[in-house]
Amino acid sequence: MTGVCLSAFSVMARNEVPDSTGTRELDEVVVEAQMQSTSATVSTYIPTSRQKNSSQTATDLLNHMGIPQLSPGMGNAVKTNAGKSVDIYIDYLPASEQDLTGMRMADVKKVEYYDYPKDPRFQGNAHVINFIMQKYEYGGYLKAYANEFFIANSGELNLYSRIQYKRMTYDLGVGGYCRNGSHDYTNTVESYRLPQSDGSIKRFERHSITTDAETRRRYFWPTFKALYRTDKITMSNSVGANFDNYPKENSAGSVYFSPADFPQTDFTSEANHRENHITYNGYWNFILPHGNILNFSPYYSYSHSRQNSRYAEGESAEFINNVSDRTHKASGNLRFQHDFGKWGDISVFTQGLYYNAETRYSGTSSSYDRLRLFRIGPGVTYNYTSDRFYGSVGAGFSYDRTKTGDTTENDMYPWTDLSAQYSFNDKNSLNAEFHYSSQIPELSLRSAAVIQSNPLMRYTGNPNLKPYRSYDFGVSYQWLPTYKFVLSAFASGFMATNRFAYVYEADADGILRTVQQPMGKYVECRYGITGTARLLDANLQINGQLAHYIVRNEEPFNWTKSHLSWYLQAFYYLNKLYFGIQYQSNRSAGNLTNGVWENSKDAYAAIVGWGNSSWHLQGQLVNPFRWNWRSDSSVMKSKNYDFSQTIYSPNNHCFIYVSATYTFGFGKKINVGNEVSQMSGAGNAILK
Repeated sequence: MTGVCLSAFSVMARNEVPDSTGTRELDEVVVEAQMQSTSATVSTYIPTSRQKNSSQTATDLLNHMGIPQLSPGMGNAVKTNAGKSVDIYIDYLPASEQDLTGMRMADVKKVEYYDYPKDPRFQGNAHVINFIMQKYEYGGYLKAYANEFFIANSGELNLYSRIQYKRMTYDLGVGGYCRNGSHDYTNTVESYRLPQSDGSIKRFERHSITTDAETRRRYFWPTFKALYRTDKITMSNSVGANFDNYPKENSAGSVYFSPADFPQTDFTSEANHRENHITYNGYWNFILPHGNILNFSPYYSYSHSRQNSRYAEGESAEFINNVSDRTHKASGNLRFQHDFGKWGDISVFTQGLYYNAETRYSGTSSSYDRLRLFRIGPGVTYNYTSDRFYGSVGAGFSYDRTKTGDTTENDMYPWTDLSAQYSFNDKNSLNAEFHYSSQIPELSLRSAAVIQSNPLMRYTGNPNLKPYRSYDFGVSYQWLPTYKFVLSAFASGFMATNRFAYVYEADADGILRTVQQPMGKYVECRYGITGTARLLDANLQINGQLAHYIVRNEEPFNWTKSHLSWYLQAFYYLNKLYFGIQYQSNRSAGNLTNGVWENSKDAYAAIVGWGNSSWHLQGQLVNPFRWNWRSDSSVMKSKNYDFSQTIYSPNNHCFIYVSATYTFGFGKKINVGNEVSQMSGAGNAILK
């Protein structure tokens, strides 16, 4: 992959043509009072030229900007301080991870952060980042992005192009990723408590130790997008595909027992899987007379997945499990908003979903599942805005008709959103939110197939699962006294009731993992502070977070855990050069369904980069003092069965990361942003 990346960039360099727009770099003048502000409805941040030149992707830029509402961290995930998902838009159009990679950083004018925005273009999402881009009359650009993980042995190359003529914009993107590894595997210690015919309980441990592993992955995606935009009409239509192939996921090792009531044996595991998706995604927005707006977002995806596995233990135990899945997913979101002026605005909307999955199992279990779901979800939201206050109240319900095999079920459940934000001035704001809803189970958990994974373990789903209730709240305070210092304090909580969870049923022959409902409550809360300081005339930027995380997982797991985590990052900018260090403490998280408590190791990195408006080169030395492949650990305890796992991977091993981007623009006033993206498919209903 490295050779492909280098040759692609050498060709680009030999054929570089100057941008006809004509640019001249001037010394940057930062007017601190205009760089950031917060109000009841939106917080606005202006990126500096050095921040944009130091960023290869949009998530890089968010990291360099140190936005106080966002949780800092290593990686591409964008979340609020409280760990909530953030939906990202570019010029009010939905963006994906590949959109953010393909953006031209030099054209980002400002970044907006919203909590429960009233604008219907944001489709009712709770937390939103919106990039506002420089507008141009006509033209286009080409962008190449490549990276290589040395030692971790993976690489990526993506190419993007855009051509705009009058009101039409056309985007074409293609990308590929490959990985070869021999350090992705898991060592497991399982504790069994099996009832015997004489009334006793047989207790023993099963140790599975991997001594050899090999993983290969090949990934490819193309996407085409056509965008029509006027002052009152926006119509975006995208067609894309992705092909994700794991031709080899093999491992081998030994199994032994304590006490040694069974002989020690060897095991081999051979597996491969492939997922292919074809997707259409639409986004249509119409600004109508008299304060009315109509928004419609259609979506369709077809996915075909295939998994094959063979597990052999000793001379006689062999388990072959093959599965093929075909899934269709179609959805639409229709939203109408009317603005009453000083009396606020109201949005009326409905969401529709159709999901059809056919899954066929062969091998140790021969089974055919057909899962169909139809959903209709009307709702209404009222928003009120004054000089310093913004409030939003929403309510609605979802009606689901689910057919699993020959069983048809009808469910209806309500939801409620409450959000209030108060701005004391343009430097201080206070936000609070509450949300109640019902979460439907993944259709894969409703499978009736029974899969034998090893001589002592089988697992199945539950066709009778119902939605569980969830409650979450959050409160945060933003303080932006000067551009040199910003601070955010936050707290959030989440509770699930009537939930479903894994239950491990025991008999003399082993364990059957089922999914049962209702189980006990699941509660988690998080609180902490995030801050950014800019020193030495903003040449040195330091930002970080300190947070405390608490989880209570009731029946059938019955545990309470807490974890203190922190993150620290510093960047020093020297003209076009920049240097950085990052440190992320051990991370932990609970799981609502499987009862697992997960821990991952600390991560740290040293960064050096150079960039301007066209080129950007970056190198990272990650975890330089760690030369073992142990990455994460997880623990689960229940009445009849426990396990502890040590997970091995390159993620927390020392590796060197090298990346480069090159953007070539042409025409007059290039209209960039909203680049084409890798498009996600419908998923599948395969029992896991």
